[in-house]
Amino acid sequence: MLERILNFLKNKYFIGTVVLLLVIVIVVIAINFNNKKANEAEFNKLIEVNGKVSNAIQQNISTEELLNDLDLNFESFSYEFTANALVAKKAVDEGNIDIALDIYLNMHSFILDEALSNGTENILRENLVENIVRIYMEKNDFDAGSNFLNNNSIDSVYFHELAGDFYKYFEKNDESIFHYNQALSFDTDEAQKNIINLKKPTK
Repeated sequence: MLERILNFLKNKYFIGTVVLLLVIVIVVIAINFNNKKANEAEFNKLIEVNGKVSNAIQQNISTEELLNDLDLNFESFSYEFTANALVAKKAVDEGNIDIALDIYLNMHSFILDEALSNGTENILRENLVENIVRIYMEKNDFDAGSNFLNNNSIDSVYFHELAGDFYKYFEKNDESIFHYNQALSFDTDEAQKNIINLKKPTK
């Protein structure tokens, strides 16, 4: 089973669209999942989703049309998360950011409903929050982006730097400086601190 997963991960589209964390999650689930037959069926389903996504890219089939031919509901959290990430990335690549945003928002809600360890949940949330916030930036939707940040705050250097980027993009310098300063209050390396300081707007 693990060998099949590693072969699956060699798929260029998969490697180009899913963060390393998801690869780790899949491997861990594959090793530890007790019901091997159920796990095999779930993995085969994920392969099918990946194949349909890859075929849609080659055939220039839109994500909207592709979604009509996909079942993205899995028993396994990791497989469902990965399948949705593949489709969301395709939507981003073709410029269909509204569909991508809907998928990312659903994935974010999905994470909050799962019984995950705090570390795993925070890492996954940080990744999704960045995708969501940067789509709001691309849509020039300040209100929705600001509301999302306010309702989904994470106490981390990563989150506050992202919030600083968001508010700087919309020329809200006071809010941007506040979040950059919050990011600088964390114990992080000097290189990252220098980058944050360079990004801070001047009043």
